[in-house]
This record gives sequence, C-alpha cells and structure tokens, in this order.
Amino acid sequence: MRRYYIIIVVMVVIIGAVAAGWISESRSKLATAGPELEIPTDIDYFLAEVKYQIFNSTGALDYQLNSPYMEHFPLNDITRIKFPIVNVYRENGNWKVNARKGELMHQQNILQLSDSVVMKRLGANAMQISSESMLFEPSRDLVTSETNVVIESDNSRITGDKAVFDLHNQVYSMKNIRAIYNHES
Repeated sequence: MRRYYIIIVVMVVIIGAVAAGWISESRSKLATAGPELEIPTDIDYFLAEVKYQIFNSTGALDYQLNSPYMEHFPLNDITRIKFPIVNVYRENGNWKVNARKGELMHQQNILQLSDSVVMKRLGANAMQISSESMLFEPSRDLVTSETNVVIESDNSRITGDKAVFDLHNQVYSMKNIRAIYNHES
C-alpha cells in the first residue's frame, strides 16, 4: 500500500511541475508578445514597396509613383500614400517630386501631395520648388499650390503665396511674389 502511496505522490509532483512550467511559459510569451497589428476595416487592399507606372495615350511613360506603403479606400476610390516619390517624364524636362503624404484620387486622376513637398526639375536649368501642399493633374500637365511656394535655382530665389505650373508649356505663374536674382558677370 505504501508503494501505491509513493507512486501517487510522485505522479502528483510530476503533474504539478509540468503544470507550473506550462503556466510560466504561457506568461512569458504573453509578456514578450507585442500588440496585434491593426488592419483598417475600410480599405480593400494595401501595398508595400510600390512602383506604380502610368502611361499616356501614346504608350510613353507619363509618370512613376514609388512608395514604401499605400492603402486604397474603395468607398471614395482614394489611395493614401506614405512618403511618395513621383517621377514625371516630359519631353521638355523631367521632374522629381517628394512628399511625406499623398492621396491619389483615381476618378479625377489627381494626386494631392502634402507635408514638405519638394519638386525638382532635373537636367539643364535645374530648379527646386518647395511647398506644404501641391496638386498634380497629369492629364492637364498642371501642378498647383494654394500654399506658400519657394522656387530656387542657381541664381534666383522666388517666393509667392500661390502658384500654377504648366509643365507642358513651361509657364509658371505665382501670386504676391518676392524675388531675389543674382546676376553673375
């Protein structure tokens, strides 16, 4: 009888040790686990490390949009973009645009860029345009800004309250401008 008693005690101790180890392991996993990833319920897809290319009616590359992350909202057909980089390809000069945020409105074919927008004309006659917000309309070759704009080139600095940039005709208009021009002899 004493033998059965010892076996039962040993079994209880083993079961207790296993249970204590299991509970301890469960608690340590809960303590090290991070918060669950929150996936928005109002998006139908999201993309990471995106390279989005748009071609014009002749089949030439119109512009290219790169982003580390974007998500599409089907209700209003808008894609929100984090840290967009837009390369705009034109016969009379290419442009590169960076921002912290962007929204692509698919129905209107408009790209709204905001938060530290920098637009650079590449190649000859390079210049940089900075603003807090710009609206790019590829079908009209227009970039507009309703906020303060600064244009800088090698020999000039122009500031204004609002601006319209016609990329096709290379006509730039601004409101309430202040300009500094350094003429080199």
